[in-house]
Amino acid sequence: MMSRPLPVTIERTAYGLGALSLAVLPQLDAGGVNASVAVLGGGCAWWLYRRATRSDFRTALVAAQRGLPVITGAAAYAAAVAVPGARWWEYAAPLAWGSLMALWLPVTRASWTPSTAPAPAGPSGFAEETAAKWAASQAAQQTRLVNVERLHPTGKDFTAVVVAPAGLPVPRLDQDAVAAVFDVPVGAVQALEDIHGSGPGRKRITITPSDRKAGGRSFEEDWDARVGCHDGAIPRSRVVKVRQDPGRVMILAEVPSGQVATINHAQLCSAFGVKAEELRLIAETDGGTQALVTLYDTSPLTGTRYATRDMLTPNADGYWVIGTAHDGTDVYSRLWNQAGAVHGYVVGVTGSGKTVAIVLGLAAAANAGAVSWLASLDPDAQLAAAGQYIDRQGAGRTYAARAVRAAVRLMSIRGEINAEVGHDFSASSPYPMLTIDLDEFNGLCDDSDEGQEIVAGAVAIAERGRKYGMRVCFAGQTLDLSRIGGDRSLREQTRSGTGVVLRTVSGISGRQATEGMLPEGVELAEIPTVIGGGLTIADRMDGVTEVPHGASTAGMGHALNGAAPRMMRVLYVHLPKDGTAHNLDDLFPEGGMVSTLTPREVAALDAEDLYGDWTAPVTEAETTAAQQATGKAKRITAKDRILAALTGEMTTKEIRDALPDVAAGTVRNALSDLVGSGLIANPDHGVYAPLD
Repeated sequence: MMSRPLPVTIERTAYGLGALSLAVLPQLDAGGVNASVAVLGGGCAWWLYRRATRSDFRTALVAAQRGLPVITGAAAYAAAVAVPGARWWEYAAPLAWGSLMALWLPVTRASWTPSTAPAPAGPSGFAEETAAKWAASQAAQQTRLVNVERLHPTGKDFTAVVVAPAGLPVPRLDQDAVAAVFDVPVGAVQALEDIHGSGPGRKRITITPSDRKAGGRSFEEDWDARVGCHDGAIPRSRVVKVRQDPGRVMILAEVPSGQVATINHAQLCSAFGVKAEELRLIAETDGGTQALVTLYDTSPLTGTRYATRDMLTPNADGYWVIGTAHDGTDVYSRLWNQAGAVHGYVVGVTGSGKTVAIVLGLAAAANAGAVSWLASLDPDAQLAAAGQYIDRQGAGRTYAARAVRAAVRLMSIRGEINAEVGHDFSASSPYPMLTIDLDEFNGLCDDSDEGQEIVAGAVAIAERGRKYGMRVCFAGQTLDLSRIGGDRSLREQTRSGTGVVLRTVSGISGRQATEGMLPEGVELAEIPTVIGGGLTIADRMDGVTEVPHGASTAGMGHALNGAAPRMMRVLYVHLPKDGTAHNLDDLFPEGGMVSTLTPREVAALDAEDLYGDWTAPVTEAETTAAQQATGKAKRITAKDRILAALTGEMTTKEIRDALPDVAAGTVRNALSDLVGSGLIANPDHGVYAPLD
């Protein structure tokens, strides 16, 4: 049954008194009363006019509903005063007005809607669920639980007050029965305790199954022992705040001032008793002293979210939505900032969602009016589908070298334009942004002349292209920055953009896969092939033979956008490999519009034969140009330096110490390639030697 608010009763009473006044006062024909009603009605009409012309429709409608009683009542009064004598309708009209207003309630109903929502289907939250379990059990013996307080953010530990019926003491409770109610060991149930200041009708009960007995360790003490110790998952950290939400627990931790919070994800999962491959525990840092640990009941990244054109349209600051974070918030990528275009990178193995992430970036660039060139090592049907919506797309080192060569020359052309207009690239520049995506970058940059030209051109664009509105996005299963010099300034330029690190090769961490692109002290949680698939050791022990398939982790990974990494899942794009229909029409600009270079830029590139068919056979002039661009002298690579340093049997650590400016991952990869090529020997695990 709906309750009637007090304002409704008051308003109905006011309408009854108003109807009586409208029937009697006009017959008195008192000048003061007439003037008061005129001022009241006129003022209300003016107020309503102002609201209607200066507010939105809904606000104006509510104002009209509230002003209707005064305006209609004043109109009825004016009509009765204007007509001489007492007519029958002068008494009927106030009665009808009062009845209509009382039934409709135009003032209070404008802000009051009777509640028709059904009662909650069941308890929500730990405290409600705990109290409901107790009330439904035979162990309760007509008592009830109040003031339930959770003691452990992830366990069943709690303390509560047992309240007996009025006038009765709390009965003696059987520990076995209480343990059965909450599905905990009998030893976790503490005896009823008296409450200071209360009688025998109220007793305190405590349940502590999570290794926390009476007088034992609190959750904070557990954290200090397992997580915050010097060799723990988050060394030297302490708990600042714990928050319990439906389906998750959030723990804010902090390390002392002057230190940086670092997280060992696998070790942290072990401390909480969860498996890292379940992706239920998400740990993040702010790049400073704080860390946020979120433990979910189930993995929050198993659902997919479809991309839309609105999400893939950058705002005025260059931000667009690339995915959804584990907490349901949007994750943004960026195309430009105040300094110009920003670079990026995408890392992930086959099947990790790398191609989808690249296509999302192409759509965002297209929706911003940018020109896109895409080059990959091998032909790819999914990238070819996206190639229909951008300026240029192709495969092979020749194609990539020509694209990079044209882009490097374009920087000089745009430099002349910048000098003419008096500023570097901005929203008011007379030329569009140019984004160059190089997929399977490591494979493109081999030791051939074309490969080395790609290296030299990529370095030039990454270091100098921003002020010319040119960005480069490196993509691959790993990124070996030694191929592009491994220069620290180049890493800083690329790191300032948006990085996406998806599932990497098994056994290779995100830091190894990105060759130092991650901020110092940051380690990324490893993304498994599936969530919930395979059999555990306990399953095999129990004789389980049916292997569950699990949920795919394609698209799950980490986004780095100049700040701390965020675990997320990239938006979904339908890209079939069999050439069937896709949904790219709904993501790229309407009408199939493709942005291209300006006529001045095209003419300048054509004049140097740089804008023709990039799939045509290589000419002798191009080969000479490539050799000149990269230098005739052979570039000294990490492999060359290892061969020079390897004078006898040496361990991996000794080799790394001899090459302090080469990344550890680069050394490891180069050693594997040298052994595989038969250029050095590997007499023992972790030991290398010259062939002679």
